[in-house]
Amino acid sequence: MARQVAFPPDAWPREMNAELAAGYCGEPSVEAFLAKVGKVYPEPIRTPGVLPKWHRRKLDQAIDQRHGLRADDSLVEDLEALI
Repeated sequence: MARQVAFPPDAWPREMNAELAAGYCGEPSVEAFLAKVGKVYPEPIRTPGVLPKWHRRKLDQAIDQRHGLRADDSLVEDLEALI
C-alpha cells in the first residue's frame, strides 16, 4: 500500500522528510518520489540517527532545472534592473 504524501497547513519547512518532500514536489505517493530520487530529485542528506532529509532549495533547483528555468541562488538584486 502506498504511503500518502503530507501537506503542511501554512508553509513548507526548509528541511523535509520523504512524506513532506513528496507532497512538495507534487508526487502522488512517497514511493513515486523515492523512485525518482537520484534521477529527477536530489539525494537527501543522511546523518547517523536522523531520518533522510531534503532541503527545499535543492528540490526547487531540481524542479527549475527540469523546466528549463535558471535557478538563481543570489539574494542580491540588480539595482540597474530596478531603475
